[in-house]
Amino acid sequence: MYSKEIEGIVKEFIKFKSNMGVRLTTKNVQYIWGKSVLKRLSDDTLKVLEKSSKKENARVIEGKVEIAKSNLNMLLIFKWVRFIGISGSVGAGFAKEEDDIDLFIVVKNGTAWIYRGILSIRNIFNHVIRTKRDGKRVRDLFCLNYIVEERGLNLESDMFNFHELMCLIPVYNQGYINYIYSKNKWLLEDYFINKELLKNRVRKSKGVNLLVRLFNLLAYVAQIIFMIVSNHRPELKRIFSNYKKGSIQFFPKGYKEGVLKKLLSV
Repeated sequence: MYSKEIEGIVKEFIKFKSNMGVRLTTKNVQYIWGKSVLKRLSDDTLKVLEKSSKKENARVIEGKVEIAKSNLNMLLIFKWVRFIGISGSVGAGFAKEEDDIDLFIVVKNGTAWIYRGILSIRNIFNHVIRTKRDGKRVRDLFCLNYIVEERGLNLESDMFNFHELMCLIPVYNQGYINYIYSKNKWLLEDYFINKELLKNRVRKSKGVNLLVRLFNLLAYVAQIIFMIVSNHRPELKRIFSNYKKGSIQFFPKGYKEGVLKKLLSV
């Protein structure tokens, strides 16, 4: 249902996107807030909405989405993966040919680090995931932007995470995205999204056994040791804090805060 408060959020989101160099589309607004809100937006707000994505960007994005879909066999391990989506520049809508493909991956509880470890081994034989040695040559390589266990799906309420969730492009288990929304009630409470987006039919997944959890702990320890030995300079406190929450993310410290400051203050 439309309100001036919702229009204010739409305007803030328009500003956030435009500072990335991307204009919010009418399709985006209809998906997030519903057709009734779109119809009642002021003329001034409607004027700055794009009717569709730029053709050049759309072509690049479609190509990178297809690359992700064609490599699902590489990314699906046992039956641990619950969802794979594309985030980053591809999800946001400003990807360039030379960009990598950021992935948002949800796995069962107790499997994040062993999942990442197995992917790293697979990547030795089928190099599709970017590594430190790739340098700037990352075109169409996957960036494991965010691996999260189901217990860690409740994200902080801010414009950065709102943008990430609303712009995710599902490439595996599309219906699961509504389950992710439902675990983040602030999307409705703070950003007034269409409540229909929180409806889902996802069944709670069965947890993995104690042996897998033990191997997950060993994989965590082994990968931390590797990072230290190979001079990756890991932020141990932050990695351990995220480990307890069930997530793996390697954004530089203060990255999200920097993005918010830059894109909301311009």
